[in-house]
Amino acid sequence: MGKVLKILHIKDLLDKVVDLDLEGCGFVLTFPDEVLAREYNGIGPEFLNPNIRAKVTSWFHIFEPAALIHDMRNYLSDGERLNFEKANKEFLDNCLKIADSTYPLWRLSRRKLARLVARLLYEFVQSDFGWRAWLDCYKKTLSNKNQTPIKEN
Repeated sequence: MGKVLKILHIKDLLDKVVDLDLEGCGFVLTFPDEVLAREYNGIGPEFLNPNIRAKVTSWFHIFEPAALIHDMRNYLSDGERLNFEKANKEFLDNCLKIADSTYPLWRLSRRKLARLVARLLYEFVQSDFGWRAWLDCYKKTLSNKNQTPIKEN
């Protein structure tokens, strides 16, 4: 995706974040579009093959607004477990809100399936893979500041 198209996509995601009043809305709106476009990588960790991440993102595209906020929380990772868990809980809450707003009660089976997918995505970000991604972002931030990263207990 070219730079202009990615920024247009970011603007579309931001509109959805605002329309849905997702948790972290004010937080994500503090970033310039260019920073959001650079840091947002879709659904999946940075170490995932970009082609696979693009496919996962296309499958679960309704959750992209939540993933945008989550990616920016990772971007500012402090390497602390508590903040990792808070960011992941926010991600789950936002995904559940998206599922409920996308599928009204009269489409209950789809809503249930979307809520299940939201919980599976949460389990993934909360797993060792998610923790690794959180620490990788923290190390990246530290290396940009020429500091020493924390131990990976």
